[in-house]
Amino acid sequence: MNLRIFRYTALILITAAVALISSCEKNPFNKDEYRKVIILYMAANNNLSSYAQQNISTLKGGFIPEKNSRDILIVYAHLAGSNPKLTRLYKGSDGIVIEDPVAAYEDQNSANGDVLKAVLNKVKTIFPAREYGLILWSHATGWLPQGYYNSTFQGTYFEDPYAGIVKSFGEDRGVEMEIKELKSALPYHFSFIIFDCCFMGGIESIYELKDKASYIVASPTEILANGFPYRDIMNPLFQTKSNLEEACRLFYEYYNSLSGVHQSATIALYKTDQIKQLSNVTKSIFNSHRNKIATLNMGNIQPYFRLNKRWFWDLGNLIEAIATPSEYQNFNTALNNVVVAKWNTEYFIDIKIEKFSGISTYIQNPSNSFLDTFYKGFDWNFDAEMIK
Repeated sequence: MNLRIFRYTALILITAAVALISSCEKNPFNKDEYRKVIILYMAANNNLSSYAQQNISTLKGGFIPEKNSRDILIVYAHLAGSNPKLTRLYKGSDGIVIEDPVAAYEDQNSANGDVLKAVLNKVKTIFPAREYGLILWSHATGWLPQGYYNSTFQGTYFEDPYAGIVKSFGEDRGVEMEIKELKSALPYHFSFIIFDCCFMGGIESIYELKDKASYIVASPTEILANGFPYRDIMNPLFQTKSNLEEACRLFYEYYNSLSGVHQSATIALYKTDQIKQLSNVTKSIFNSHRNKIATLNMGNIQPYFRLNKRWFWDLGNLIEAIATPSEYQNFNTALNNVVVAKWNTEYFIDIKIEKFSGISTYIQNPSNSFLDTFYKGFDWNFDAEMIK
């Protein structure tokens, strides 16, 4: 063989082999791909606006990714009296936190699902990443219908200074986002969703959002208006594998270090890929003991509500009250695969926390036909069949 042809052929074979080897290796990043993007969505065009400003200020005092990092922190803030803005926070070489504008908006209602979806899609377009985490900050009332909680509210925010008036999720000029609207507004999967708002640690809400996030962090009670300690939680959230348990522990320790009614916190971490099995176990118990639900002594079930808002009870305590010991053991096994970590102070304001499974539930109430009928529309009720 001609030496030149031999060398050329050998070069082609070597090049092909290198290309084959390279194609079998997984490059951890595309050229323009970020590692992790965390989005803090603050629907604060309401009476919690000053607390949102305070949280943003404390956020800047903690861990912030550097400018050239593959980690990105994005804040959508709609504060009272201001148009909403989308900002990237990063730390410069001198350690100063820079607020880099990403988008400015005309006035819009940030408790609207279409607005939330558009913001999240814009973030993904500008910052394509392998992983997204979402923190939702506002008022909330878990699974309840829009406006329901406050339509029966007996006081005002100023009579109740420890926790704000609560809403479905978000509140902006009377508009609220119900759980099904929130579900539709989440346009892609998140590694985690943290709810910095009241009553989102309910089985109805967690189950409805089970396909939207691998993990969810929420409270089955209200959350005091100060919210999460943002100075502390960003460091664990930006770890290679987000340390959500540590973020929850920091939340608990922040409030547990306070005194009086301010020493009030419940928080839990939910693993969503195990929650379908929980519905199967619970369905069997509900169908076997349906008659017991109607005759429950509600004074023996752990409440998570105040102000006579009797729609949030401890799920574990409910099942304990109606199930046989072996059924309750099976339920607890399934529950512990969902509620993988939980913390609570001894009291939440004036609620004594004696039983804490980490997750709340509605309990069927035939005297409230409106709410019972509304409840039938949730995925949890379809699968677990509390109300048939």
